[in-house]
Amino acid sequence: MVVNYYKPTMDSYLQKKAYFQSRRGLQELDLILLPFVQNNFVDLDHKMKLSYLTLLNEDDVMLLDWLLEKVVPPKKLSRIVNLVIKKIITNESK
Repeated sequence: MVVNYYKPTMDSYLQKKAYFQSRRGLQELDLILLPFVQNNFVDLDHKMKLSYLTLLNEDDVMLLDWLLEKVVPPKKLSRIVNLVIKKIITNESK
């Protein structure tokens, strides 16, 4: 999906917000989160998009621990965390 910056929609707004909030400054997170947003965010349903944005409100250290599977994420975020992990592993194996 191409984002049209001249005719914004709710989805393009959410995608832009997700992209900019995924730029964390911690290289390890940037290498996980930015490709996920670029390659998979548009395919998520609205509820999962909002869940991803909620995930981005969490602390960087906790995010990294969840995404590297060092710590089990809270139940409300486990579905989106597992999806990010799955998509990143799938994209790396290509």
